[in-house]
Amino acid sequence: MKGAHHIICALTLFAASGAAMADQVIYTLVSDFVEAKSKFGKDVGGATWTETDEEGSLFGRVFGGLGVRPADGGPHLTIKLPVKVEAGEGTSNGKQWIAWARMMEPEALFTGNLANSMFFRMSADGSNWTPDQRGAQDLLWNDPGGSKNNLLFPESANGVDSLLTSAGDEIPWFWLNHKATIDAPRGPDSAIDPPLEVGDNWVELSIRETDPVKYPRIEMISFRNDGQQPSDAEAMEFVERILSVQPRGKLATVWAELRR
Repeated sequence: MKGAHHIICALTLFAASGAAMADQVIYTLVSDFVEAKSKFGKDVGGATWTETDEEGSLFGRVFGGLGVRPADGGPHLTIKLPVKVEAGEGTSNGKQWIAWARMMEPEALFTGNLANSMFFRMSADGSNWTPDQRGAQDLLWNDPGGSKNNLLFPESANGVDSLLTSAGDEIPWFWLNHKATIDAPRGPDSAIDPPLEVGDNWVELSIRETDPVKYPRIEMISFRNDGQQPSDAEAMEFVERILSVQPRGKLATVWAELRR
């Protein structure tokens, strides 16, 4: 992938928590998927990942799945998180990690519970995954409008686990928590929280729902154990902070590519 996108992805924040350790926040762009470990642009089970540039995106590279709903998640995009989880900040250290996805869901203008979900799973080495099966119900983003089709965008952005973005209330962009479907009969759709352990971590995305036009799109993910919500302003602040340390000349080149 292009160097600019790797630079953008090196985004992390450590906020004081009163103890020696600090909470941790990691942002990653979907565009930084590792091609050798992914299946982009390949039909798997009748579905294919595609890339578009959507109005309201922050960085101009947005990903979604076209075709039919694959039985096992179909094709996948595999991303290595740009920074390591610090000592004391892993799931086995008692930390709860929340996964927020910046997603655009055109279907949210028409129904509250169709063509709006996406599977993901986690790994410390990019080979052994939780959950084991691709396309398992254990981890996903789903139904910001509720499992009973009760809310459309923008009312479905409830300010708790589904948030409006800087795109406003006309284009159905969300920051969406992996526990967003709070009214499902069994509770939140995701059965577990994403496990992130000290050191390297990987995330793999796969397709759950699709549509010829109104398929869900994803641009970036915020993994965080600080109990706070993500925002576009926070993401852009990280971008500017990372770019500000680049050598003169390279900064202008990278920023021009982002704007383009």
